[in-house]
This record gives sequence, structure tokens and C-alpha cells, in this order.
Amino acid sequence: MITTELNGCKISILPIVKGLVSEYDRVKSQIDDSYDCVAVALSIEDIEIFAASEYQDIEYDPSDFDAVYAHFLKQFGEVDVPVPAFKAVVDACRELDIKPVPLEMCDEESTAAYCECVKVWDLLKEKRKLKKAMKKGFDMSSPEAFLKGWDEMAGSIKGNYAMILRREEHMAKELFDLTNYKKSILAIIEYERVDGVLQELGAKI
Repeated sequence: MITTELNGCKISILPIVKGLVSEYDRVKSQIDDSYDCVAVALSIEDIEIFAASEYQDIEYDPSDFDAVYAHFLKQFGEVDVPVPAFKAVVDACRELDIKPVPLEMCDEESTAAYCECVKVWDLLKEKRKLKKAMKKGFDMSSPEAFLKGWDEMAGSIKGNYAMILRREEHMAKELFDLTNYKKSILAIIEYERVDGVLQELGAKI
């Protein structure tokens, strides 16, 4: 857990590893009603999908990017979709009768940003990077070490990096806005985006 203070509000950030089943129990155990707000790196539409997943199966066709990510991540344990850590947030909030606050752009905004940032040549470059990654591999000494290498690979593609910055800026803005009327916030964000969000928040102080 990473803790910082902004606008008189205590922000506790819980970094998560997307995909690992073992993250479900770890994340769920950290969520309680002692916080004024539980925020999560999901869109409002994603939160609704996770909530519905309790009652129905979700069909998921992984992209090449997600498939290669899962190939490496499974070395640290069972991998599943929807992201167990995020499902833990939605499940815990439902049990506590709390509405989780989305930190991500809504689907319409996200699609517009993606079309703005990512070009055809970025997608072609991504395919080449993924093939190279399958041969070369990553530092697999820990999930965090893998995520660092994976994120560096993804961010080396211009369009992906632009999209990463958009996401971090948006999440930081949402958190900053929450500090105007909340005294304590628990924010659940994927490990590889935490530093960027904190830097964006620091720029607002």
C-alpha cells in the first residue's frame, strides 16, 4: 500500500497485478468501510460488466497482446479473466453496499483517445515486439520485475506510450477531483500505472 496526502485527503493506493487469481483474496481483504471512497482503475462500463459477471459468464477473446502477457504471467500462478483483482473490488463493494468510483475514461472517451493515439504502424510494431518478446523473454524474478519489463516494452511503441500517458493523466485528475470532497480514498490501480499517476498528482500540488 502506498499512502500520500493531497488537499487534506489521505489517498491509499493499492497496486495490483492484472490477471493473477491470487490477487483476488489479497485485494478483497484490503477493502473495508473505513474509507470515504473506493476508487478503481476501471471505466463505469467495466464496473457494470464485472458486477454482471456474478450472474453470467463473460465471453472474452484475448488479443495477441493479452495472450502473450498471460503466457508470461502464468509463471507466477493461475491467470484468469475478468481480472480477479478488479472483480474483488466490485465484489467487496457490493457486499459493503459501496459504489466503486471509476478512475478510467468511459468507453466513448477511451475509444476516441485510442484512435487519436494509436496508428496502424503502432499495431505493426507491436506485433514485431511481441514476437521478439516470446524469444527474448523478461526478468521473471518476480511479478513486479516482469511487469516493469513488460511495460517498458509496451511503452516503447509511440502510440501505446501516448495512450499510457492519457490514462495516467485521467486517473490522476479523477483522484484529484475526489480529494475536494473526500477525506480518505482507497484507489486500486495496476502496478505499472501507479508511479505515473503519483507523478501526475504531484504536479497538481
